[in-house]
Amino acid sequence: MKLNEICEVYSGYAIKEFNNIKKGLPVIKIGNILTDGTLNLGECQFSTEDINEKYHSKKGDIYVALSGATTGKLGIMEDEKKYIINQRVGIIRLKQKSVSQSYIKFFLLKQTERIIDEATGCAQPNISPKQIGEYDVPVFPEKEMLQISDILNNIVCVIKHYKAMIKKYDDLIKARFIEMFGRPFINNLKWESKQIKNVVNEVKYGTSKPSVENGEYKYLRMNNLTYDGRFDLTDLKFISLDNDELEKCVVRKGDVLFNRTNSLDLIGKTADFDFDEDMVIAGYIIRIRLKETIVPKFFSMYMNTDEVKLHLRTIAKGAVNQANINAQELQGIPIYIPPIELQKQFADFVRQVDKSREEVKRSLEKTQQLYDSLMQEYFG
Repeated sequence: MKLNEICEVYSGYAIKEFNNIKKGLPVIKIGNILTDGTLNLGECQFSTEDINEKYHSKKGDIYVALSGATTGKLGIMEDEKKYIINQRVGIIRLKQKSVSQSYIKFFLLKQTERIIDEATGCAQPNISPKQIGEYDVPVFPEKEMLQISDILNNIVCVIKHYKAMIKKYDDLIKARFIEMFGRPFINNLKWESKQIKNVVNEVKYGTSKPSVENGEYKYLRMNNLTYDGRFDLTDLKFISLDNDELEKCVVRKGDVLFNRTNSLDLIGKTADFDFDEDMVIAGYIIRIRLKETIVPKFFSMYMNTDEVKLHLRTIAKGAVNQANINAQELQGIPIYIPPIELQKQFADFVRQVDKSREEVKRSLEKTQQLYDSLMQEYFG
């Protein structure tokens, strides 16, 4: 059946006046739709306009972003409180009782890439509710559709559980760091403090050369460093360099990598390189080689604390989308220096926690593969 045979599919109301003083009804805009399929209802503007009930929220509504960089994002209305749905938010409201809201939610989640592909417009992609309403929904007997929804909902719960476990492991490491060493800048445990330039042997930029097919070395770019100080090698390029240039930008076990150019929110991603094979870094990354007084895992965790992240955003130069911290600015940051044995104890603790974290991560990946496979099987 067509989606518009099962659901009402239309866009929100073109509200003319907004206010931030919580007068009238809160408004759901495309910015309130999050990437995880939920709605951020805590940061709404308000409107006092007298608007038809069809543009008021109903529990069970599915909202889709119809334009902009967030086109295709979905949010499910779980709240019974009344909201106004703004223009460019698509409203998908069940009218066919034999099909569950949950089943339609999973169908639409599978259509996200299609929505993005079909959105037109150079500066700002747009898609109409009419286009989405024409999508063909695979319809089975009601009992079977409920069973499909239950299976997928259960898998989503398991995925959320694994993600929550990973977050707890990460929070445990952060809490242990603060417990052992105190907070950066405050230095409440009164450790010796120096600038980073006094604890490094070498600070080098990566290469600006482009990647090549079948290159000899893995080529680490800023997207391969995660915000929490790890590596993501799923989208990996390769590069070949002659020996002279290689030594300038090769990274080896024990090095620390610092992302010097990125958006303001992501500037300063830092990770200690713990792989056995040599790799090469791109120009937006700085390679740091530390003196023996600093353990790489300790240094990386220090740079990824909330306090240092905030400091990095403060000293970064440039625009919001292209902020920069150069090697000199990096080396001017203060760092406390606890006893080396204590740093090693922390590194050992992280290694033990990471073993458990990796087991959970593998389980998460297998469960995600199952979810993706079933979504393809059910919805094509």
